[in-house]
Amino acid sequence: MTRQHHPLWRELLSNLREQRRHVHALIRLAREQALALAEADVERLAQVTQQQASHLDEIDQLESRRREIVHLLGDQAGLHAQLPTLSDCAHLAPEHVARTLRWLQQELLHDVRQLQELNERNRELIHRAAETVQTWLAVVVSAAGSPTNYSSAPAPVAVVVDTEV
Repeated sequence: MTRQHHPLWRELLSNLREQRRHVHALIRLAREQALALAEADVERLAQVTQQQASHLDEIDQLESRRREIVHLLGDQAGLHAQLPTLSDCAHLAPEHVARTLRWLQQELLHDVRQLQELNERNRELIHRAAETVQTWLAVVVSAAGSPTNYSSAPAPVAVVVDTEV
């Protein structure tokens, strides 16, 4: 690879590191989300969701730029048919860049899998919470529509007599 490729390789590695930083933040937020769900802390849940959306927006922008960089690297290497993968890039890169690129690729895959597991767990927590709410709503609706007469008559009262034996 010529010297003109060097800034693109550096930018690609920097981009992937930044994406990884955002994925780590999403992992932390997914753990916070689980706690907020368990504690039924709706306010904290809303904050976490807003922060997650911000990180996802950043990742989208970084991913768009990553595709541009990879496209440029592919063009410079004469790969015009299709967008090269990160594995393809690792084969094209100088050895020191290739090692870092492979490592970042593996770490990102590991981190994304961990995030997927946490999100699946949170999805299950949300599903269970929704089922609980549904059950309670059914009980309330059933009680409200019940023909039971809740009159204002006094309820029977039990009296305990204080006696000596």
